[in-house]
Amino acid sequence: MGKYLTALLIAASLPIAGCSEQTPAEIIPEINRLGSMTDAQAKILRKGERINLPGLTSITDAQAEHFSKLQHVSLDGLASITDAQATSLGNIANLSLNGLTSISDHQAESLGNNSFTLSLNGLTSITDQQAASLGKAENLLLNSLTALTDAQAENLSNNKQTNTLGLGGLVSINDKQAESLSKAGTLALHGLTTLTDKQAETLSKAHLLFLSGLTSITDQQAESLSKIHLLGLDGVTSITDPQAESLSKLPCLSLTSLASITERQAESLSKVEELFVSSSIQSQIDQYKNK
Repeated sequence: MGKYLTALLIAASLPIAGCSEQTPAEIIPEINRLGSMTDAQAKILRKGERINLPGLTSITDAQAEHFSKLQHVSLDGLASITDAQATSLGNIANLSLNGLTSISDHQAESLGNNSFTLSLNGLTSITDQQAASLGKAENLLLNSLTALTDAQAENLSNNKQTNTLGLGGLVSINDKQAESLSKAGTLALHGLTTLTDKQAETLSKAHLLFLSGLTSITDQQAESLSKIHLLGLDGVTSITDPQAESLSKLPCLSLTSLASITERQAESLSKVEELFVSSSIQSQIDQYKNK
């Protein structure tokens, strides 16, 4: 009888074939398909550094806590989170929650505190208090906001001198907001379709500036914007000779929508160290590169 019991104990201690722990490669497709996960799966995923779960539509407080030690987490399928989850997820250096359409002031405080890169591209509006909290993130993406208050513009751009602020949904800004936003090291304002000469001068304080919503600029704006290190004007379809001369001072310039240029413009643009244009225009410019 004793030998029989001993044999049973030994057998019970051996791993059962086919019941080994799931790997992240097996877990992630399953979670994205089902929209949910178990606590055991969350524990396995926390052993890595990066997870992307766009199909996950719900999460528990315990699961959020498991993810809090990871460096890169993307949970764009979540439509809402609890305050406890925000506290846990706020410890993640690079966090994407683009499925959220609104957050509480408490959640904004938690998410902004420790983030290096925070992506909340689903938010369509924020409060002044939320702007102050989210502005603590070193790199912040809020590309669905369509309008800002002056206070929000100021709060969002605090401490952004060498970092990124993405506000691609804004369709207009005033002069005061331009002054505030110009503090950002990298500023993306893809939704702007018009810009005043004064605003162009103000925004030229940014290190990298993206204005792909503009379809044209003035000669004065081109001169002002030439002070930037990298300028994206990918919606501009044509430029004047003086504008090309001004823009030639830029180290890096993107004009991918230019339909055609004159020979004089080609010669000017050949001076740009890094230039992004269509292949046909690039061929025209290349003729002047080695002259």
